[in-house]
Amino acid sequence: MSGADRDWRADLTRPDNRLPQRPDDARFGSAPPAYPEQAAVSASGPGPVTPPGPKRSGASAYWHRLHYPVGVFLIAYGLASAVAAVLSWSDRRDQVASYLDSGVAGTVLAGVKGLELLLVVLTVAGLLRRRDVWFLPPLAGWMAGFGVLAVLDVLRGKWGGLAEHFGYLILFGVLLFVSYGLGVKARLNSGSGGAADGGGLTRTQELALAALNRIPRPAPPSRS
Repeated sequence: MSGADRDWRADLTRPDNRLPQRPDDARFGSAPPAYPEQAAVSASGPGPVTPPGPKRSGASAYWHRLHYPVGVFLIAYGLASAVAAVLSWSDRRDQVASYLDSGVAGTVLAGVKGLELLLVVLTVAGLLRRRDVWFLPPLAGWMAGFGVLAVLDVLRGKWGGLAEHFGYLILFGVLLFVSYGLGVKARLNSGSGGAADGGGLTRTQELALAALNRIPRPAPPSRS
């Protein structure tokens, strides 16, 4: 084989030389598409484009619109309690001293109010980031606080204080239950985790959802 033939073949196989394109005519046919789906689109024509539905993240999938009033109530209650304690510090300290030793009453009161402010901060963060799970520490914290006060009322024989503190304990327990149930309901509405038909729920979530659905709702106004 001559040197001219070797040079001719070497030029064809050089990586910087592009192969000639296949003619696009009736004799050779059109060039095949790069991807099979392009052929289906060109044959049937462009179809309607369906925009993808909104996807909710794992955090916001448990967020319900009624979580907003729950968070606002917790923030308002925590701030009102802190302001009232500052304005009537001596009275609140005497109230704590009636349960505990007077020497530690001021320290205990300051620690409790500092903890309440921390619970308010958690509530604000949960409200801004739409994370209902951050409502659990404030709700559980206030429930625990009123539970301790109720026990101290029984030990000290303060039945008026027991009725007040037990009422607050029930209130925050109901809010905890409602917040948890709303999160489960929001998960079902968003179809998160394959639970659009109620599957994949724990027994506790099923009970919370069933009880939440039994809450009577106001009837819509009739149209005359």
